[in-house]
Amino acid sequence: MRLAIWILLAAGCADSAQAVLLERLGGAAVYDTDLNVTWLTNANLPQTNSFNLIAIAPNGSMTWSTAQNYIIAMNAANYLGFSTWRLPTTLQPDPNCTAQDVANHLSSGLGCTGSEMGHLFYSELGGSNSTAISGAHNANYNFFRNLQDGTYWSDTTYSVDTSAAWVFQFQSGSQSTGAKPTSAFYVMAVLTGDVASPKVLPQIAFGGGWYSALYFTMSGSGPASFQVNFVNADGTPMTVPSFGAPSTTVSLVGHGTSFVELPNTGPLTQGYATFSLPPGVTGYAVFRQSVDGRADQEAVVPLSSALATTSTLVWDDTNLTTAVAIVNLSPADNIVTVTARDAQGRSLGSPARVSIPANGRVAMALRDLPGLGNTVGNRGTAEFTVTSGNVAVLGLRFRLTSFTSIPTQDK
Repeated sequence: MRLAIWILLAAGCADSAQAVLLERLGGAAVYDTDLNVTWLTNANLPQTNSFNLIAIAPNGSMTWSTAQNYIIAMNAANYLGFSTWRLPTTLQPDPNCTAQDVANHLSSGLGCTGSEMGHLFYSELGGSNSTAISGAHNANYNFFRNLQDGTYWSDTTYSVDTSAAWVFQFQSGSQSTGAKPTSAFYVMAVLTGDVASPKVLPQIAFGGGWYSALYFTMSGSGPASFQVNFVNADGTPMTVPSFGAPSTTVSLVGHGTSFVELPNTGPLTQGYATFSLPPGVTGYAVFRQSVDGRADQEAVVPLSSALATTSTLVWDDTNLTTAVAIVNLSPADNIVTVTARDAQGRSLGSPARVSIPANGRVAMALRDLPGLGNTVGNRGTAEFTVTSGNVAVLGLRFRLTSFTSIPTQDK
């Protein structure tokens, strides 16, 4: 039993209010965890893709009605696989603005972070009052392409004068209104919610008697495509011989199924895999161990969230052994604190502090983590926590020559 464990798991300028932006769709979009919206990162798509509309100026600007038609055309084309694109909205009145007239729902001037574009400018991109976004910004600015030092349309009509709509000026950080029929401004598209579900398989092993596979299925009628990335325990890209690369692309038709196979060939290779599942796509993994003279052993393995800061599993080390793979999903070295409790909820020894390199992974028996030797002969829970970044955990339960996976609760 212990030999099987070791074969499978042996280790090897914004302020504090800045939102977290996460890359989506291979960089074509970015998810804002603060507002729960996904921005198209090409902030002037109409300049290069008109969707056959003729009322767009060469620089990509247009009237408000044309902007509405442009969004309709984007959705009709199912752009990037989605038909729910929209223009950003504006809060009226917005108590954060420098100029307020609550009775007339006037929210103009600087500091209007209640609107989606105002939040993008100030809270996400680190923009400054009366300064163009190209001149003052933080590192999140690099997520975007073709972001203009100009004025962008909002989807929100000015409630006092319906011939006007709210706009946001990225050349100054100011919010105001523009005449719908005559003003020509830029268009930036956004989606409500997260377009992808970032997932991790904290352990993969192939070769040396081990086989891993990932299965994916699309519950919706539309196609989907995403990339699966393989990573070594030290955080470096893992080249998979069967692909000749550290990644592979999965393509699914509507209601279709696909799988990624890492065959049992060559010496043992271990690491983990990351991917962002488009809406409607779900999956799981399979591990298989082959040993001469006995039947192959398999386990179905759940996928873990890539957004968790705490991951908890239930373990049983009475007549079994629990092994864990812990992934540091942060570009910096990190400490994962592991707190083990028995069936009565009492702490079993001091919490373990596991140091993991940037984007790295540590794997071993739970009982071998520093300070957790008292898990032997007990059963209970283990909580894995980080104070910054994210953590993903996989548990495996071993008994003699058999093994199975342990699901985690992520939050």
